[in-house]
Amino acid sequence: MSNRNETHDQGCLDNNLDRLLELGEPAPGMPEDRKARIRSKLTEAGRESVKKRSLPSRWALWPVAATVMVAVILIVLWYGYSSKAIAWADVQGQLNQVHTLTFSALTGISANTGVQITERYKVYCKDPGLSRIEEYPPDVSGPIEKEPRKITIIRREPGSNKRVTLYPGAGRAELVDSVLLTDGPEPPSQPALDLVQFNWELIKKTTADKTRRIGDRIINGVPATGFELEIPNREYVNPDSQIRARLWASGKDGTPLLVEIEYRDPLGQNMRMDSDIQWNVPLDESLFDPVVPEGWRLSRIRTESAEYANAGLVPGVTLQIGPDGREPLTETEDVARVVRGDQTTHLDSDIPPDARITIELKPEAIQRLRDYARANPKELIIVDFNRQIKVVPNLYGAGPTQLSFDLSLLNLSLAELEQKYFTTTIERNGL
Repeated sequence: MSNRNETHDQGCLDNNLDRLLELGEPAPGMPEDRKARIRSKLTEAGRESVKKRSLPSRWALWPVAATVMVAVILIVLWYGYSSKAIAWADVQGQLNQVHTLTFSALTGISANTGVQITERYKVYCKDPGLSRIEEYPPDVSGPIEKEPRKITIIRREPGSNKRVTLYPGAGRAELVDSVLLTDGPEPPSQPALDLVQFNWELIKKTTADKTRRIGDRIINGVPATGFELEIPNREYVNPDSQIRARLWASGKDGTPLLVEIEYRDPLGQNMRMDSDIQWNVPLDESLFDPVVPEGWRLSRIRTESAEYANAGLVPGVTLQIGPDGREPLTETEDVARVVRGDQTTHLDSDIPPDARITIELKPEAIQRLRDYARANPKELIIVDFNRQIKVVPNLYGAGPTQLSFDLSLLNLSLAELEQKYFTTTIERNGL
């Protein structure tokens, strides 16, 4: 009878141990000798508990509890040791071809009291040219189950794209048709047509000497290894900010699982973005269908973006930038070139078209402006364009040495602005 009970107990032990070991999958398999050590510890604990059944129950459980803890530590140490074999080269070589990318992400403002969530969203991308972004209320916690408050679907094509934005709660939609123009080889600032492959190439182009191992952790039940990355200056959203990026990859095969980014925004706030990622998950084409539900209010917008290879201001056109009512900090001779022009036309409204241009300044000129703006946050920086209008520029977001400003008050189309103020004009369908 005793032998049968021992055999039964051993079978239960083996079954429970195997179930415990499976909890960490898909980590590398554990060698049988390590499993045998854990089984031995648990068997000894079981025997000790039988010997001490005459003790009060809470004391009899101590040997078992302590030994189970040892077993769990052995398992954790095994998984941690296994993931250390993952190198940056394993991350880079994990996939040869990628076609889809999906991730859930949240952004927030970091403070001593924690992170205040400001945005929460899901993103789906499929090459070539398909994207879908679902935005959710920032106070949603755990799995996202509520209806999104905003859905944006983008279909990119060479030289153009279509974007539909849906607002489910209001039964409202916005359709934007965009045209991309250039007098150079291609518009360099436009998102890549194959956005999934582009993101993967960024990982592949990051060399191992630009990364640093930061340890191991569990991501959604999967043992993972972390790498800290250096972000090139040209990738900065705010050129005065330092960006800290961490990528966590599966300890089994190097598949990227999570990306964490910390940076300082132009307002000086410490921001954080976390996104879990999946590659090559099958995505239905209907996710990217830009159809507006019947009965919804629809507004149509057309945008035109022109990028110039070698444009400047026409001789005689003046530009001064500085604090309102004081001597300018930069003048016409500080303008290196005109980089870009953007126009927005509201097709279903009497709103006049919006026109904005982006210029590049000499490095010392843009630095003077930003230094002054930081030192005098309550003072307005003003652009005086050709002594015709005065507007507030955007000192950030256009590039390390660039700024942009609105010229809508001139009541001219982008094509007319080119003809009157720029040294370059772009042909628009023969017009």
